[in-house]
Amino acid sequence: MVRLLKNAFFALGLLFLLQISFSSDLQAFSIAETKIIREGPYTLKLEIQVSGPGKLRKNPIQISSLKVKIKNERASSGVLKVKAIRAYQEPKIYKDIETAGYPISPGQWVTKYFRLPKGKKLFLNDQGFIEIVFENFTIQFSPQERKFKGPLK
Repeated sequence: MVRLLKNAFFALGLLFLLQISFSSDLQAFSIAETKIIREGPYTLKLEIQVSGPGKLRKNPIQISSLKVKIKNERASSGVLKVKAIRAYQEPKIYKDIETAGYPISPGQWVTKYFRLPKGKKLFLNDQGFIEIVFENFTIQFSPQERKFKGPLK
């Protein structure tokens, strides 16, 4: 009976160590940031969620999904027009994620969710960022710094 208990504890300990050693490869990051932006006649609430495998501090980071939520606040006087959503891997190299464009009326929420297939996953280096291009201005978001930049003309 004692020998059986020793073997059971040994097996549980071994299982615990194996689980710890393999779980480091399964790490993933997920960040969500929100900002209220005022530009000209528009007031909008922008929320970006980025997730991917690995660690956020690792360079380059891999992005497997992106969610962009935009609310054109009721205080806005006109329809907000989104032209494109892009991921800049480096300051001058980008991939288009959404190019169809869409309007957002005052008081309306629009959510766009992009799950990137294995062959099309994005890699952003430490200077990479997500860019939302509106009709008259642009907003940039750096996942590694968790900061918004803009509105830029």
